[in-house]
Formats: sequence, C-alpha cells, structure tokens
Amino acid sequence: MSQDRRRILVAVDGSEQTQEAVSYLSGIVPSFETSVVLFHVMNRVPDAFWDWEKDPLTPTHLDYLKDWEMQKENRIRQFMRQARRVLVDVGIPEYSVMISIQKIREGIARDILTEAQRGYDAVVVGRTGLGGIDERMLGSVAGKTTAKLNASAVWLVGGKPRKGKILIAMDSSAGAMRAVDHVCRMAAVKTHSISLLHVVRGISVTAAGQEQIFPEGYRQRLLEEAENEIRPAFEEATERLKAAGVKAERISIKVISGVASRAGAIIEEARQGGFGTIVVGRKGLSGIEEFDMGRVTFKLTQIAGNMALWVVA
Repeated sequence: MSQDRRRILVAVDGSEQTQEAVSYLSGIVPSFETSVVLFHVMNRVPDAFWDWEKDPLTPTHLDYLKDWEMQKENRIRQFMRQARRVLVDVGIPEYSVMISIQKIREGIARDILTEAQRGYDAVVVGRTGLGGIDERMLGSVAGKTTAKLNASAVWLVGGKPRKGKILIAMDSSAGAMRAVDHVCRMAAVKTHSISLLHVVRGISVTAAGQEQIFPEGYRQRLLEEAENEIRPAFEEATERLKAAGVKAERISIKVISGVASRAGAIIEEARQGGFGTIVVGRKGLSGIEEFDMGRVTFKLTQIAGNMALWVVA
C-alpha cells in the first residue's frame, strides 16, 4: 500500500446521520489514493436482556434473540453495502472500501478508539446517531471519540454540511499549521474554496468604570498587534495550500477582532459565508498537556450543529 494513501475510518451505526456523513465524505475527499473502512460495533443483545440466562424461559428467549440479532446484522450489512456504493460511485475503487463488523468488546466508543489506533488519518463520526434527539447536541459515542482520540483527526459530521468551502480557524500555533497540512492532504483542495480565519477576543469594558482600566487607544493597539502577529502564519498557510494545488484566487484570509466568544465568531462566520466544513487544531497556543482539547475547540464541538468539524491532532 502506498504511504501516500489516505486511510479513513467511518463509524457506522445505520442512522440517517451516518448516511449524511458518508455522503459528505464522498464529496470532500479525492478518490485517488483513498481507502475507507466502514466500521460497525455490533451490540448483539439489548441491555434490557443481559440477565436473560437467569430466566427459566431461556430457550424461548434465546430463539427470539437469535432471530433479532440476525435481522439486525442483515440490516446493518445492507446499510453498509449502500454506503460503499455511494463512495464507489464517486470514483473510490471498490476494493478500497472495506466493511468491518465486530462484536462489542469494551463499549462502542472504546472499540472505535481501539480501531482508530491502527494507522488512520481521520475518523468520521456522525454528530448524533440512532439515539440522537437534537442535532445541536453531541451524542455520547461522538463526544467520547472526539474527546479521547489523540492519534488522528476526528471529523464530526452534523446535519447535511454544505460542500465546496472550507474554513480553517487559525492562530500562530503549530497545531493550527497541522490543521492546514491536514486539509492539504485529505481534502480535494483543487475543487474547494478555502478561507483562513483568525479571531481576536476583545477586552470587555461593559461594566461601569472599566473603560478607565483599558482606554480605547490601548485596546485598539492590542488588536492591531494581534493582526500583525498572525500575518506570518497566514503567509505560511497560504504557501502550503498553493503547493497542494489550491489556486490563489480560491484562498482568502480574514481577521475578526473584538468579539466576546471566539468559538461563536467562528460559527457565525461559517454560517454567513456558507462554509460546510470548519477545521481546527486540537490545541491552540497554550498546548497544555493536562487538557485533551483547547477551550475554543471544545466549544466548537458543542455548537457546530449542521456542519462538519475537523479536530486535527
């Protein structure tokens, strides 16, 4: 197998959100040198029947449970065959789209995390699954996978993300540049428009008297300095995107300053600009090892509803 081949793991549960995640994947990755594993963890016996062996009617229960398990496995196999067809239809070779169904071992999220350690560039997870109530809320499996997966990127797919435009949230950290490199490697960049966005949080002076602590001139100077500091990162990111094949006219840069919430500003920019994909480094400038994710990234996982959020390790 070529070392340049992109390897993507898709966590499949048979839900409508998984269908949307596969559809999104088919429109974002280049078909050349891409291989996909459609992965399902089969929880064969419903939780309510874990103590069935204690029941004197076990033989009767066993017959019904076996029939239920067979029907469930047949449904998920049919679902995965349809998902594979979606990917094959966009040009990914059929031999490069594999189906993997395994019995649950330690738990669905833990089993996905274990599989994800086997050399994948990205793990695709639907924002909500079969039990999802509100697309704005992060499902249990999606949340655990995003929080704990440090070895590769997580693509958290919610709703029906728009295709064709990618927003990369930038600061001057190494993590932000890794996010740029991930886009260069994983996305069909020649067909996408890409925006580099830096958000500067403002100093709040809403309380009476605070304007005396931080005069307007001082606050303005801080914002100007922040814009100057991000320029080298913008320039480096732009060069890397061009080297990956993105035309200069498809790259834009923007600084938003003086906001109360950086995560909120990123989401609003994505909505107003029609971006379906947001890409962010797992950790920002602080890079504190005690935390699995940076604060802005964590907030984005909670509020990026009808979008795809790439969290890049």
